[in-house]
Amino acid sequence: MYQKSIVKKMKDLVLFENFDKSFKTTIINYVNEKSDSQMIFGHLCIIHYQEFAQDNNPEIITIAAAIELIILSLDIIDDLQDNDADYLWCHEPAFAMNATLAMIFLAIKLINESTFRHKQVALSILNDFSLKSINGQYLDLINSCKFEESYIRMISLKSGSLTTLSSLLGTVLALGENEPRVAEYSNYIGVIQQIKNDIEDLNIWNKKNDLLNKKFSLPIIFLFEQSEEHSKILTDYYSGATTYLDNQIIEEALMNTGAIHYAIALKNIFKLSALDLIETMSFSKESMQYLKNLME
Repeated sequence: MYQKSIVKKMKDLVLFENFDKSFKTTIINYVNEKSDSQMIFGHLCIIHYQEFAQDNNPEIITIAAAIELIILSLDIIDDLQDNDADYLWCHEPAFAMNATLAMIFLAIKLINESTFRHKQVALSILNDFSLKSINGQYLDLINSCKFEESYIRMISLKSGSLTTLSSLLGTVLALGENEPRVAEYSNYIGVIQQIKNDIEDLNIWNKKNDLLNKKFSLPIIFLFEQSEEHSKILTDYYSGATTYLDNQIIEEALMNTGAIHYAIALKNIFKLSALDLIETMSFSKESMQYLKNLME
């Protein structure tokens, strides 16, 4: 829908800013690294603004680009902390940290300098939900969420807060106030997206695999609670008693014990809750379908 427009606007905003030429090049290179992203967060902002404002104010593309700059900065910080990716910024952490600061403050500046009547409410939403996401990221970093309830809370903060932020930014720019249904189903969408990522990360045995990194996700939590055989293998590996993890045994266990099916079932529970709320919205058919597609 708006992917190309958002990416172009992100680059234009960086180029227009009074940065050193080489610094602009660095940030634009980072944008290019993620330019194949679907720009979900920017889309959520645009869709909700258009549905509630009933207009096509072109300045909303700038706000969507600002959101994606913040998301990119948080992704970079996440990759640097987890050390499980191989993007350009992973090879130049000092430059990357500087770029993240620039993108965050540039995004705030863009919202503050916009002509939207309710921009101060939007900035409050941005601050509140960014802090919630950062809190969730901290909980993820300390790797303490070893049970379903605490893990769902963590991803609700870390991922759910970002999708909620994006949808609510468009909503409050249009209405000047929060819409509880939007906040609730957007959080569910973020949780669903994270569970999907957790499942996908276990399919490939590389540096992003949560098992190899001794992290917890729903399928892993399920495995720890299953047969003594699989639990002991994981406990020994996570505790450092052994440094070897037989991927064939674990892959079979993930499927045969129902660990993956358990994660999918939980995802579908959140999907049903989100759909119940979305169906109450008087949105266009196109917007409704976009929201539903995010939960597939």
